[in-house]
Amino acid sequence: MIKLHQIPNMLTISRIFAIPFWLVSFYYDWYYLCIFLIIYSATSDFLDGWFARKLNQQTLLGESLDPIADKLFLTTVLISYLSDARANFILVSLIIIREILISSLREILSKYKKSNALKVSFLAKIKTSFQFFTILVLACVPLNAGLSENIQFYGTILLYITTIITIFTGYKYVIIAIRELKKL
Repeated sequence: MIKLHQIPNMLTISRIFAIPFWLVSFYYDWYYLCIFLIIYSATSDFLDGWFARKLNQQTLLGESLDPIADKLFLTTVLISYLSDARANFILVSLIIIREILISSLREILSKYKKSNALKVSFLAKIKTSFQFFTILVLACVPLNAGLSENIQFYGTILLYITTIITIFTGYKYVIIAIRELKKL
């Protein structure tokens, strides 16, 4: 039986389990399932945090696993989009490098009991929302041959904006991490 306090972590873990379904759906061109999985992942990302706060069930596991689940899902989708040229390699690389860098800094700071220094900021939440919205728009490219060029164009603009926000939030985290590490 599922207990109410387990819902936030279950939602987070479900995003990780959505990755193989994404890969199969993308490979077999099941576009509507791809769109559903993106919407599900974005919604579950919002709901796991909302339930955790509402139920007062914010846990170390949830705080650690939530950004990892987001990064794994978003990175998988973006890499998938490289295979059919829906996404620009340089932009995707910058996003992935930022995500790995910040995760590494969080790990390093946690060794010194300073992981709270890099708690998820409001701007980072906006960044994640932009990332989800961007991959959703790009998921719509193959749905309509007549509109695919326009969707691709706007999706690419969104990917540029997302990359800028991603780099900016990464820069802010790096500055904070450097300050914290200098204190040691």
